[in-house]
Amino acid sequence: MSQGNPVISRTLADLRRRKVVRVAATYGVVAWLAVEVSSVVIPALHLPEWVISAVVITAMAGFPITLLLAWVFDLTPQGVIRTRPAAEGADEVHRVARRGIDFVVIAVLLAIIGYLVAQQGYLGPVGQADRSIAVLPFIDLSETGDNEYFSDGISEELLNSLVGVDGLRVAARTSSFAFKGRNEDVRVIGQKLNVRTVLEGSVRRSGDQVRITAQLINVEDGFHLWSETYNRQLDDIFAIQDEISRSIVDALKLELIGAEALLPGAGPTADIMAYDLYLLGRHHWHERTGDSLRRALELFQQAVEADPDFALAYTGIADTYLLLDGYGDLTRQDAIARAEPSVARALALDDSLAEAYASLGLLRLNQHDLTSAELALRSAVNLNPNYSMAHMWLGLVLDKTEGPAAAREAYLQASQLDPLHPVINRNLAISSGSTGRLRDAQQVLGEMIESDSSDPLNYFILSEVLRDYGRLDESARWAWRGSDPDPEGLNAMSLAQTMTALGEFERADRFLTTAEQRMPRIKGTLGARFSLTLAKGDLEAMGRLAESVSEDAPVVGESDEKSAMDVWRGLAAIVSGAPDRGAIQLRAGLENSASGFLLPADRLGLMAALAYGERLAGQAATADGTIATTLRLAERSKREGRARPQIDAWEAVLLSMQGDQDGARAAFMRAVEGGWRDYFVVRNFPPAQELFSDPEIDLLIDRVRVDIGVMADSVRGLEDRPHPAAQSKIAQLNRQT
Repeated sequence: MSQGNPVISRTLADLRRRKVVRVAATYGVVAWLAVEVSSVVIPALHLPEWVISAVVITAMAGFPITLLLAWVFDLTPQGVIRTRPAAEGADEVHRVARRGIDFVVIAVLLAIIGYLVAQQGYLGPVGQADRSIAVLPFIDLSETGDNEYFSDGISEELLNSLVGVDGLRVAARTSSFAFKGRNEDVRVIGQKLNVRTVLEGSVRRSGDQVRITAQLINVEDGFHLWSETYNRQLDDIFAIQDEISRSIVDALKLELIGAEALLPGAGPTADIMAYDLYLLGRHHWHERTGDSLRRALELFQQAVEADPDFALAYTGIADTYLLLDGYGDLTRQDAIARAEPSVARALALDDSLAEAYASLGLLRLNQHDLTSAELALRSAVNLNPNYSMAHMWLGLVLDKTEGPAAAREAYLQASQLDPLHPVINRNLAISSGSTGRLRDAQQVLGEMIESDSSDPLNYFILSEVLRDYGRLDESARWAWRGSDPDPEGLNAMSLAQTMTALGEFERADRFLTTAEQRMPRIKGTLGARFSLTLAKGDLEAMGRLAESVSEDAPVVGESDEKSAMDVWRGLAAIVSGAPDRGAIQLRAGLENSASGFLLPADRLGLMAALAYGERLAGQAATADGTIATTLRLAERSKREGRARPQIDAWEAVLLSMQGDQDGARAAFMRAVEGGWRDYFVVRNFPPAQELFSDPEIDLLIDRVRVDIGVMADSVRGLEDRPHPAAQSKIAQLNRQT
């Protein structure tokens, strides 16, 4: 009688002898129990959703490890020992079986793990989840065509309703509304917004009647998962929103925890006119211009006149005032004074409103109360983890308290929720550059420029980041591309600073003159003018420039303006021969610049100048204390994740002033390796003269000079070439003709 395949028989016998099957069964039961328990306990403890994913991945990863250990070792009364080989005299078949078992077991386990991982979605893009949706702006099909704000508002309110569903990730408004008016394929939309489903629809409004059509689409194949049409009177618009949201949840077949968030309940206001005004106000608020914000403010104020208990409208008022500080003509003090009562009123009406806590956080940030700002913003995040602006504003706070590494994590969370938001992505790019992630910063800004080539601010930030790391030729090219149109002169100023770094002083002066005609002097172009003057080595001109600053009276109440004036006047006085007066002014400016118009690396250089001035003024002990304090600040900057090479360069200057020449050489080596190329400015900076007199440092400087010369040659005549914007217009005309 046949005994069967001897290889298979031996294999099964070996598996039984080594107890691999028994261990696999036991592990499977234990792992399954761990996953099931974690799926119940972790949400109850309000831990992040990724903790459950970590438990699942750990359980899967431990499976092959456990089987391999079972194959190799045995648990005996004498302890854990290596499994004894089969009895001597095993034939060749047995040896083949033993060698084959390893390959068979590993192959089977890898196949199982691959299947499970694929089923869980872990092989997809980062952040991709089955339970994700983007609500696109509904199309206005009204006969008059003037109800776009209303259709946008319906989309936004549907989005807000879905945000309250546990386990459902909802793309933020800014990103989903970026596709407004664009006939984009839903597959592309899903990829860019990192979602699996898209909700689109239309609104047809006539008098007090409204017809809303909504359809849910699977972005993988473009098929409709669900669609419905609602004909209602406007007096039950909130019931319509709840009804649509519940239908979408059913279509997604989510197992909801806390689904009561979608049950019909009280809307944000019972007054349909107030709600209409609020929707139109938000429509203008999102445009982010001075005129649109002033119009939004009028509408929000009319909304609270119609319903004095409308909490969301008060947050709209507060948000608008706070934005008018940067986008409009309000001073920071005026913006704070006008926004604070509205924030307080919103919180008094609804102390569970995430938007109100976020507005409070931004308000406290503008007041430089960082502790209160962080508490308020973390409350907003806890109340609504999908509110991207709360994450972004929290990043602004963390940048000041913990540094750019912590801030970047907050920006990443905001970007995952709102991947196309320009402000979030710019902050993400800046923090990436600050922490040494130059490639990440380039990628984010490059994608933003590709998406919107008309925004000069994106070119400016990319140019600044590249210059920080010594990529002067690339910096110049990007700033040149962004200089037309550039009504605020940002890229002209960036070109001036880059040309200064390249030693192209005449070109720097031309670009800087253009920038000075377009933007404020005190906090804008004045620092670039000082750098250019210092790079030329004209210290007397520094003194004259300082005198001209006194003609620029600061705006009343603007402490930033006063601090900036003190900084530049004090620096110029020190380097031009008046160290006593200069040290007093410079210290006052540095101590009062609480809002941070200075970058950390710039502050280090200015404090080195302060110590230098104090020494010239005969205050040696004070100067030593300033140097020690500044070195601690440099170390803190590194602990916070700041990686710009300028920090190492200024640390080298300070160590040299302290007499630690070995430490200075090491720090300067790090700076050069990291991309430091600010040679022309620093070579005439008096505090750096002792460092530059070191022969070993001079060898590194030779390398820097060669690099600068090569980059300067590559961008010579840049202004004589056709501008990219002009080339694009010519190409468009050629296609038309």
